[in-house]
Amino acid sequence: MENKKYVIKPFLSKKKIELLCNDLAEQINKDYKKYVAETPENYTNPQLVALCILKGGMFFMADILRHIKIPFIMDFVKLSSYGKNMKSSGTIAILQDISVDLKGKHIIIFDEIVDSGKTLSFYIERLKSAEPASIKICTLIDKKMCRAPESNVEADYVGINAGTEFLIGYGLDHGEAYRNLPDIYQLVEE
Repeated sequence: MENKKYVIKPFLSKKKIELLCNDLAEQINKDYKKYVAETPENYTNPQLVALCILKGGMFFMADILRHIKIPFIMDFVKLSSYGKNMKSSGTIAILQDISVDLKGKHIIIFDEIVDSGKTLSFYIERLKSAEPASIKICTLIDKKMCRAPESNVEADYVGINAGTEFLIGYGLDHGEAYRNLPDIYQLVEE
């Protein structure tokens, strides 16, 4: 890690993450029940699209989708703006794009953390061209303090708000390491 020494401090326990995910799933079930009825035809043509921002969002989305009671399509997009750095480079690359038709569908974007909002702002604009019925954002951690002035991103479903901490674990990484930790930790330079 760049010849720097770091310590990790507990930030969010596995149990707390589980409780937050359950609460978010309950909110989503309640909100989307009015749009998407649980009928046999909706299981063959779901109107809800759960869109995961890879790689970090996969644990978060999976934990929530296990509790969603309405039919959905699941898809993945891989965006990059960090590389191996602790701060966004500001350049956004689409490494893997969606593969489903979004026209007229309700999209929920799952991302484990929203910080500057630049990447999501960029991608939401792209999604709008597909003419979805709606686009919502679900995040475990919202770092509003880090939001870029040019970002117009507001998360619709938020587990917790955080400050400027650099976090690892539960999908959050530093140079691709630490994603598999079941808890979330703050990475602090000594």
